[in-house]
Amino acid sequence: MNIHVSGEHISVSPKRLLIAGYTGKDQASVKKHIDELREIGVPAPPQVPMIYDISTNLLTTSQSISVVQESSSGEAEVIIMSVDGKWYVGLGSDHTDRELEKVSIQKSKQVCSKPISAQFWPLDDIESRWDNIEMRSWMIVDGDKKEYQAGTLGEFLQPKDLLKIIEERGYYSEDMVVFCGTLPIITGEFIYGDGFSAELYDRLTDSKIQLNYKVHILTDAEVV
Repeated sequence: MNIHVSGEHISVSPKRLLIAGYTGKDQASVKKHIDELREIGVPAPPQVPMIYDISTNLLTTSQSISVVQESSSGEAEVIIMSVDGKWYVGLGSDHTDRELEKVSIQKSKQVCSKPISAQFWPLDDIESRWDNIEMRSWMIVDGDKKEYQAGTLGEFLQPKDLLKIIEERGYYSEDMVVFCGTLPIITGEFIYGDGFSAELYDRLTDSKIQLNYKVHILTDAEVV
């Protein structure tokens, strides 16, 4: 897999993929989110933040993914990636099967591809203004673009604080990718569609990282 940083192509082979959940700085909002999920049948996490260790082969820069049923949706997440000891920032979607999530959060994440942007920024370049970086997402439903999430990275733990927790729990690895958390859904409800779009926006430099992909639902014949 290749990523682009400041016009340079970098070949990457991640050795670990971690999905960090419930990483909000505002613990009252985190608790509210957990309560909302519990109401629709998603079990509360045993600890906060929660770290899910899943397969690196789920990572993809493809603009199309396949899922086995209609009850899956994306969610925008800022990601950090370690390459030869240097950290980069990009954008990903923790695409998740919402019906399976009620049974097992780990399995619901494992059954879906994790699209990521091909473009990344060096973490050193934006770390000082991390809190001000904007993140938005849209669901594409029958060709219409519906705003889904909006906020700033200031709502999440700083990378160094999240990585400290990851190291304390024994998950730290060289050349790893970490999904750092997601924003609340604007509508308060999951939306299922045929595509997903998201962006990170650095207002200071007027630069963006974008992520766009289509969702293909497999037929019974394709699954067999």
